[in-house]
Amino acid sequence: MRGGTTPMTTSDVSERAARPEKVGGRFRSVRRALVGVTTVLDYLAAALVVTTLTGMFLALLVNVILRYLFSTGIPWAYEIHSILFPWLVAGGAVMAAVRGRNIAVEVAVNLLPELGRRIVAIIVHVVIVIMAVAVIDTSMPIVMASRFSVLAETRIPQIYGYSSLIFGFALVALVSVLDAIRLILGEHAQDKNPGHTALS
Repeated sequence: MRGGTTPMTTSDVSERAARPEKVGGRFRSVRRALVGVTTVLDYLAAALVVTTLTGMFLALLVNVILRYLFSTGIPWAYEIHSILFPWLVAGGAVMAAVRGRNIAVEVAVNLLPELGRRIVAIIVHVVIVIMAVAVIDTSMPIVMASRFSVLAETRIPQIYGYSSLIFGFALVALVSVLDAIRLILGEHAQDKNPGHTALS
């Protein structure tokens, strides 16, 4: 061949497709760093879920034991759920966003070529960011007003529960931004492996 080059054969194309990590290799370190940040967010959300779930369970368990054995109870045992449960939901939402376990219909998307799937995935992440920012913006007046509403027994301002809304949607937006950047830098829009993304 002229210039000493050899045309790419079918086997060469197959080998390149089988090794997607070679594509966009110049941004591999950046993508790896973004994956690291996403992993930290995943562990943070998981720790939040475990902590809140454990706290609610222990409060309920102790209250049940006291009521059945000593005919007494903890007055704030039921109120603590008003603070912890929203944080449990927020942590679960972030974990679902990180692991790609959000509700999605991908039948038509999976029929697209790799570039088409990447473009669709980027658009989806942009829409998620826009919606998350919109929710945060519209909910701020309610969250700020909850400073003046306190629980009856503990006298804890309800803003401590309402602020989980800001936390959850902010991290979901951040995860989508990180995922979109990774796709722009050449990461393949591969199907999620349930074994890797399972929440249990």
